Amino acid sequence: MRHDTRHNILKLNEVFARHLIDVQTAKHKPSEDEYSEGDRIILDDSNKAVTLTKEKAEELNAEDRKYFDSKRDLNPFDSDKKFKWIARATLISSKKDSDSYLHDLGESLEKLRLKLNSKDLITLGDWSTPWLSQDNDYKPVKESLDWLSKRIDVEFNGGFLLNETDLVQFIPRLFWLTRCNMSLPEFMMTFEKCKTIFSICKHGVLHLESYDQIELNDFLDFYQSLGFKQTDNCSDPVDFDKFEGREIKLSS
Repeated sequence: MRHDTRHNILKLNEVFARHLIDVQTAKHKPSEDEYSEGDRIILDDSNKAVTLTKEKAEELNAEDRKYFDSKRDLNPFDSDKKFKWIARATLISSKKDSDSYLHDLGESLEKLRLKLNSKDLITLGDWSTPWLSQDNDYKPVKESLDWLSKRIDVEFNGGFLLNETDLVQFIPRLFWLTRCNMSLPEFMMTFEKCKTIFSICKHGVLHLESYDQIELNDFLDFYQSLGFKQTDNCSDPVDFDKFEGREIKLSS
């Protein structure tokens, strides 16, 4: 298991870089007219709303744009090449208990890595929030944080390069971090020469976003051979928990 900076991770796959930056921009780039003269907002801890002047609205908009520009990722490739998005798919394992289900997700990605003859599974969040930005005593989350803390420091916001046992062990821990920390970004995954981006949502559903129809069809056939099924709903396919221990941590 290796880790690297956001910039270096993005340099590994141009489709992945373009997709992640486009998603990042759509989610986080402030609109030009987010604040306007006459808006009433709370500016401090007083819980008292104030009416914005034109100057104050412009100041707040400028601060938001500055923050986005300081945090966003830059495309490491020289071109502004665009890729045509083809389709998405959502898949669930056929396993019936939570441990087997999460292990199956990890095993499937490792088997796909081998099928593609790819060195690593690439993993990176769509925003620069540190991986260890939450303290949580809920058992599966704490175990995941402890596991990661042996490999990265508290400031690390880059990505991972995973294969073999590390990949299989990482995926259940990624799920628990995603499920129980709403302040973390969406973590995206792919392989070096792949034109499909994978992610696992808080419900444990495997999402595919593809820029190549032939590749997507091949992946869907592959997952069908492993017993995975397509689903139209993002809901818990097995009983993971009752969301006990889930925390909302407001941090950037």
